[in-house]
Amino acid sequence: MRKIILLFGLVLFFGILILSCEKRDELNLKHAEGLVLYYGDPAVDGCGWIIQINKVDYSPVNLDAKFQKDSLKIVLDYQILKSTWNCGWQGSGIQQIKIGNIK
Repeated sequence: MRKIILLFGLVLFFGILILSCEKRDELNLKHAEGLVLYYGDPAVDGCGWIIQINKVDYSPVNLDAKFQKDSLKIVLDYQILKSTWNCGWQGSGIQQIKIGNIK
């Protein structure tokens, strides 16, 4: 009986831990207006689809195809990632973002 109670307690603990991590990620989202830009095909030293927010370029890791339109104005919630997208002409790379919501 003790083993069952201990097992149930561990499952409950890890379930709460996982749910709290997801909420923390949501709290890190920023809200902004942006502009979708196409910086050329990455296969020929371009940078692909970029989102410009406050004159800063970001490389989205999850930009839906329906928003892949050059000079499209958008409103989005996003999280800045630690990774960068290294493309042909950007020596230090472009900071990557993960989009939470986009309109």
